[in-house]
Amino acid sequence: MLDDVRGWLETNHGPWAYVVLGLASLIEYVFPPFPGDAVALFGIFLAVTAGYSGPLTFLALNVGATLGGLGAYGFGRAFADPERRPGFLKGERASKALATLAERYREHGGLYLLSNRFLPALRAFFFVAAGIAKIPVWQVIVYGGLSAMLWNALLFVLGWLAGESFDRLEGWVGYYAMGALTIAAVIAAVMFWRSRRKPASAR
Repeated sequence: MLDDVRGWLETNHGPWAYVVLGLASLIEYVFPPFPGDAVALFGIFLAVTAGYSGPLTFLALNVGATLGGLGAYGFGRAFADPERRPGFLKGERASKALATLAERYREHGGLYLLSNRFLPALRAFFFVAAGIAKIPVWQVIVYGGLSAMLWNALLFVLGWLAGESFDRLEGWVGYYAMGALTIAAVIAAVMFWRSRRKPASAR
């Protein structure tokens, strides 16, 4: 499927190409397994090497990411009220975890949303959590949009540095994604260990 999308983008430089790029950025928020970044990278590569409009590519990717984030945020808002949550989220432990999540988002929600785009595969969960915490929608748009612009600007810079080699660009971003996810996993493990240790210390 990804090869088909790339092939289509290579042969179509009209307005629909930018719509496809925007949709790719949107879909990865509502269906995280979709390789939205791979499509975005190829669009940026075409903007650098094959005549795609840089400003339109940048705009399409940012609008798509912002709308996708709002979709994930809306999903989280659907479960913000305890009585509307499914059974597995109504237990004492789950309720306490969600309450802690909401409290942290009220304190640092802007920072979390600002960092979302720099954590591939986890982006949608930042917006779902923001919805559960009932973060104001304007913050979701502003911080989520700014995160997308910073990330896409970085990809454009890498695209210019990679020149005619898409494999080089894809490799750079792949190494970054692997490192970012590894660091995120280590931080999550440390936080989980500390949360388990506190009750033991209290006992």
